[in-house]
Amino acid sequence: MEMRVVVSPSGGLGGFPDSSYIIDFMKNIYIVILSLLGSLGISLFFYLDDFSLSNSSRPDWRYKDKEISSRLLAIPILLYHNINGRGPFSIDDAVLREQFQLIKEKGMRVVSLHELIGRLEHPKPYREKGVIITFDDGYYSTYSLLVPLAREFRYPVTQFIYCDAVSQRSSRSMTWARLRIMERMGIDVQAHSISHADLTELSRKNDPISRKKLFEEIYLSKRIIELYLGKKVDFFAFPYGRYDLYLVKLASDAGYKRVFSTDYGSNIITRDNFCLRRNHIKSSYSLHYIENLIK
Repeated sequence: MEMRVVVSPSGGLGGFPDSSYIIDFMKNIYIVILSLLGSLGISLFFYLDDFSLSNSSRPDWRYKDKEISSRLLAIPILLYHNINGRGPFSIDDAVLREQFQLIKEKGMRVVSLHELIGRLEHPKPYREKGVIITFDDGYYSTYSLLVPLAREFRYPVTQFIYCDAVSQRSSRSMTWARLRIMERMGIDVQAHSISHADLTELSRKNDPISRKKLFEEIYLSKRIIELYLGKKVDFFAFPYGRYDLYLVKLASDAGYKRVFSTDYGSNIITRDNFCLRRNHIKSSYSLHYIENLIK
């Protein structure tokens, strides 16, 4: 039987494509498969990435919820002003005593600002509920009424002063000599600007005069207090509690460890915030309200 081999015009065997055609065909299939796999891979990447973004926040929010719900991780800072009982931001000394007594009866520990900063930098829960007490402006009543009360309860208290409120000599106002006595009695004096100006207005102007004024209000107030009291000033409370990111940066550049607003709420110690919240205490607040604020 005779076998006949037929050669096709393309040079291959009759009925079969030549080897180069097969190679090209396989390359095309390979490219198509790679394209499909690439498209599938890209689609999966974006799908999974979007899924992770939409779901990764859930554990974070759950974690933050746990932080907020755990009172041992939250520190409310109370903000007082005058103690003469006149005006919306001034309470009577008898009312202040009741509030101090409430803190004691609830088994809470009054924490100093320096201790809080240490806890923020090395976070771990407190063993008991804590609260921080601060006063703003430097009224004479904080010398005549707060000092004996704080010593009686053994509470560390921080006094933020603005320099223009301090006199050299006066029988019924704050002086540098009285502030030095307060320091020796356990009241920590910190900065509250020079003139108690609204720093956000100066920040918005952003002209040479305003920038010079901001330097004085933030940096120079720190140096003046350090000079008169012979201590390091680490904290700055914004006048009226008003601030913006530029002012926060200026305070950081001036060497402050933390700044303080009047934004209500507790400070979560596992979130090392530079600007901390304070709860403004008004004369209209009942003792029950204060209890709910610190519980």
